[in-house]
Amino acid sequence: MIVGAARRVLLCGVAGLVTGFFAAYCYYSPALRLLAHSLGLWVLAVALVAARADVRRACVRAVSLLVGAVVAFYIGKKVFYGIKYPGMPYEVAVDTMVLWCGFAVVAGLALGWLFHAIGEDTWRGALATSAAVGLLLADAYDAGGFDLDRGLPLGVVALVGTFAVLARQGFRAAGMKRFAVLVVPAVAVSYVVVQLPDVIEGVVL
Repeated sequence: MIVGAARRVLLCGVAGLVTGFFAAYCYYSPALRLLAHSLGLWVLAVALVAARADVRRACVRAVSLLVGAVVAFYIGKKVFYGIKYPGMPYEVAVDTMVLWCGFAVVAGLALGWLFHAIGEDTWRGALATSAAVGLLLADAYDAGGFDLDRGLPLGVVALVGTFAVLARQGFRAAGMKRFAVLVVPAVAVSYVVVQLPDVIEGVVL
């Protein structure tokens, strides 16, 4: 059992590395650049790994995934910079990476605690599902708005992510009614939340 749990945590860390490296690639892609500045990929990833787990496992998985994503993103930026601009010097911003690793730990604990209830046929489960969907939609709007050319990748992530989270919750009639009640306020609160990391980084740095 312990080996199985450790393996799942390791897999979450690998998922974080993959998504972080992909985001680093997006950073230098004109068509996908907004994905590198959004939270949607990681909100979705954390929601999927934390859903239906107990609180402790959900938090450990979420922290492992997000810390892996941060490290891979900053190292990946150096790798892809070297590919795009060969011979040009580039240093990894270690202080910023460490700061974001700190954010990743805090966010992982908070999101793991919140999202672990996804799948419960209760108001708590509906709240967790609404929070995940709210963050996905608010992040897509905040980063891309209604600009279909710039915001299309974010919109796709938000829509696919919404369906995936609802699937993890289960399309039960009672649960969908609770979700419908909570999702609009969740989007409003999430719109404020998705702007906090950049605000905090600006103050700290």
